[in-house]
Amino acid sequence: MGKVTNYLIILNTLIFILVFSFPKEVQTWVFETLSFSGPASIEVWRWITSLFLHVSASHLFFNMLGLYFFGKILEKDVKREWFISIYFVSGLLGNFIFMLTNPNFVVGASGAVFGIMGAAMLLNPVKKIHMYVIPLPLGIIAIMFVIFESLVIYFQPKEFANVANISHIGGILTGSVFALFFDAKRALKGALALGVCVVLLIILAPVFAIITGIGGFILNIIESLVGFFLYGAAKMLSFIWI
Repeated sequence: MGKVTNYLIILNTLIFILVFSFPKEVQTWVFETLSFSGPASIEVWRWITSLFLHVSASHLFFNMLGLYFFGKILEKDVKREWFISIYFVSGLLGNFIFMLTNPNFVVGASGAVFGIMGAAMLLNPVKKIHMYVIPLPLGIIAIMFVIFESLVIYFQPKEFANVANISHIGGILTGSVFALFFDAKRALKGALALGVCVVLLIILAPVFAIITGIGGFILNIIESLVGFFLYGAAKMLSFIWI
């Protein structure tokens, strides 16, 4: 794993444990003071602090999972300065795009992680990863995410009412633009490869549905175990504040 990816995962995890170790009233204050929204966007510190807050262990787990898989690949392709810029600019622009469509508060590294994915899918779409049990090209998994996010935004199902999906798309677009500036020729070749991935997804849709179903089941089990550990660690730390 790349060093920056590693540090970001550790930092996000430690912040989560720290925040959830606080008494409830302090937790509420933290989220009210450090989250991002349109009305509070003039408070510049929120631009960064909101990227390191997560509302649940599940929220943190899936963001860090995506950062692990896509981050370690992208970090091998670009300089550290580029990686850090893609991460934070994607997170910021994702939040600002959300701000234009929704007055509510938003937190999480989702926009930043999707920015990393957006860059990785153009620069290295054929790199194999194991997010869904069976090794698949990064481009296939990235396109599945893009399709899913687009469908959620279009149909607006109630169960995703509190998810800032529009910021995810903003992150993907930002990361893709960074990839074009980093290496336009390579990114355009990657875009062609993504087109092939779309065709494969259409032709082999039932197969990928089975793979994602099995992978999703396994990830849910892992998520529960990770949540047990994170909340347990937070509870142990909470004795400091008593």
